[in-house]
Amino acid sequence: MGVAVCLGWGCGAGVEPPEPLTPLASQALETRVERGATRQVRAVEGPVFGWTVSVDRAGNAFVSLAYERSGVELGGGALPGDAGLALAKYAPDGTHVWSLGFPTYHGARPRVSAMVADGAGNLYIAGEHREPTLSLGGEPLPPGPFLAKYGPDGTHVWSRTTGFPGVQLLPAGALAVDERRGQLVVAVDFLDKGQPLGAALVGRVQAEDGRVLVLSPVVRRGQLSVKSLALEPSGHISLAGYFVGEVDLGGGVLSTTKARSPFVARFTPEMRHVWSRGLGEAEGTATGVAVEPKRVLVVGEYTGSIAFRGRAEWAEGKDGFVAAYAPTGGELWMRHFGESATGVAVDEENRVVVTGQYRPGDSVGGPRLPWREGGTPDNHLYVVKLYRGSGGHEWSRGLVSEGELRAGGLAVTRKGEAVLLPGVEGAADVGHGPRTVPPDSALLLRLVR
Repeated sequence: MGVAVCLGWGCGAGVEPPEPLTPLASQALETRVERGATRQVRAVEGPVFGWTVSVDRAGNAFVSLAYERSGVELGGGALPGDAGLALAKYAPDGTHVWSLGFPTYHGARPRVSAMVADGAGNLYIAGEHREPTLSLGGEPLPPGPFLAKYGPDGTHVWSRTTGFPGVQLLPAGALAVDERRGQLVVAVDFLDKGQPLGAALVGRVQAEDGRVLVLSPVVRRGQLSVKSLALEPSGHISLAGYFVGEVDLGGGVLSTTKARSPFVARFTPEMRHVWSRGLGEAEGTATGVAVEPKRVLVVGEYTGSIAFRGRAEWAEGKDGFVAAYAPTGGELWMRHFGESATGVAVDEENRVVVTGQYRPGDSVGGPRLPWREGGTPDNHLYVVKLYRGSGGHEWSRGLVSEGELRAGGLAVTRKGEAVLLPGVEGAADVGHGPRTVPPDSALLLRLVR
């Protein structure tokens, strides 16, 4: 499987005449500049597996990937070794700025589970590896979860392992920067001994040196998993994920009879409970959360129904959902469409961008999206932009592949460019007709707003 990076608003308008099938080049291919159109295409020999994306205030895009072949090149020369973990930075115009490779030698694919850039352009990553030791630019680290920081020029600043004796910590599920306090805020799941699911901790880490300052439990009792975290300028923290059975996050018991149900919650900077909502009528999970001044936005996927503002929102089999809550926890609006919603972000104007999978023939609040005859949701990825306030459809794009095309990370620049990292293989429609992705390769795309 390969990887695709989409930089800009959406993928595949579906109304433009297809371009002739052209071979992929290793350099960026310029196309016309139009809102939502593909502007650059870059092929990278694989196998390459994309993990996360982030953007800084200047609009630079960061990506993390695992590679499993010698000679993989992201724009700055071949990455070291036959396999490893890679980080890369690209300017707003798609120009390669730097790329780093950290070789592995024992066949265990390293993973970056969360990534964020701060206002100065520093990059922070969280993840895990299973090598006997792995250098991320500094001293070798033993296997397990890790945190690391890099300067705007890619210079290694610090890297640390994260773990507790006798406790199985999972790699951080979410990461944010508290600029006012000079801290990272990180959400980490842990497993109870002998249990398939445990609970979660939210930690504050000194951004300067990676020192852990405090760890706070998310629940008073019960089992849950945190999948996403969003931080307000005030320092308030919103979390989203799923829970099982009964949990108490500080505001009373949330319960479900389903195998798992979505939740969203808001806490003070000190992790004092403000409010929490469990969507216990539905089976599913919340996969992403974002905040803007007057709303907490959560996305996910579910089957069954969700009770929202006194109305049952029934899924058509399995649906993605987007729900907006007031800072006090009041229900504002909800939309459900496609087959899943895997990522959400907001731009400087508080427009909402959502990505996920859709079924052939689906729309996501607007015109019907393009589809491949006989395809499945695994072949179809959407990006939709929603108006602030109402959540109404502004525009949407569909990206189609003959092989697998799975939504990955999502980030949005201050100016409104969306950055995506979907996994892709086979011939994919990137907005100007199909382009064949060669075997064992990755596809990087940059799209204009």
